[in-house]
Amino acid sequence: MGGQGSGNWYRWQGKKATVEESLVVTMKDLRKVLFTGAVGSLVWTWNRGGKSSIGYYVTGSADWQTVHLHYRWRDTEDVNIPVRLTTTPTQFGRPRFWFVCPLIVRGITCNQRAGKLYLPPGAKYFGCRKCHDLTYRSCQEAHQTERVFARLGFDAEVAKLWDRRYRRE
Repeated sequence: MGGQGSGNWYRWQGKKATVEESLVVTMKDLRKVLFTGAVGSLVWTWNRGGKSSIGYYVTGSADWQTVHLHYRWRDTEDVNIPVRLTTTPTQFGRPRFWFVCPLIVRGITCNQRAGKLYLPPGAKYFGCRKCHDLTYRSCQEAHQTERVFARLGFDAEVAKLWDRRYRRE
């Protein structure tokens, strides 16, 4: 009893990282400074009081811009990531800017258009949600009650009734 492999610990070891626990750079943060030569930084404040920051600078011409993200990774290495930008037309006549994901996953360059780039815990480079295989916390929490009741042999309807009555008041 209580030996190696006992209990449900194995279920949580392979749990995906979530968007909520990642650092996020959004196009909304940068859209007002997307001109060649722009320089600045973004700062995040953690719940436990610490702070993280990332610097950026913009290079290129009006047709081909790149945002360079630079930061310290684990206080041991300077990281500088060039992130290409692309645009799509809007109904208001001004272009909408997007990041082009810079990551290479399993030997394939992503190049996916993204409005946000994420840096999950333990990762070294910012990339899109798909490349980092991120999920949302709400997806991990959804249907937990039904899975527990199903393992106990109850019908899914019983779990839904219990969930409605006791959990979501």
